[in-house]
Amino acid sequence: MKVTVNQRRVLLVILAMALIVALLVAIMQSAEVEKTIAKPPLMVISHQKNKPSELKTNHEHSGLDKPVKINSATAAEIANRLEGIGEAIAQRIVSKRQKQGPFQNFEQLKTVSGVGAAKIEANKQRISFD
Repeated sequence: MKVTVNQRRVLLVILAMALIVALLVAIMQSAEVEKTIAKPPLMVISHQKNKPSELKTNHEHSGLDKPVKINSATAAEIANRLEGIGEAIAQRIVSKRQKQGPFQNFEQLKTVSGVGAAKIEANKQRISFD
């Protein structure tokens, strides 16, 4: 049996269409899997100009809007709950606290590299020295 050029073309078109359908089915299935993955928490954007890495998670509904106890909080807690304080600065706060003892006031906290007057002012209501 001899296959003509036109028959070959039709066969190639049919195979291409089958491949496209298979790809579409795979894409649809992966989209369904992505929908089942948990969504990240909402982000709060303040009026201050923050870098995207400094945007904080909205904790108002979880009860985490209380002041951070700077003398007992972990670096992660400090970084997550204070504006403009990332992991690196939070770790410096904890390290200085461990070496020199608890902070008594904002002036002592300003001695940590990366913590200046602007960051203290932005977080005064969020920091507790208890």
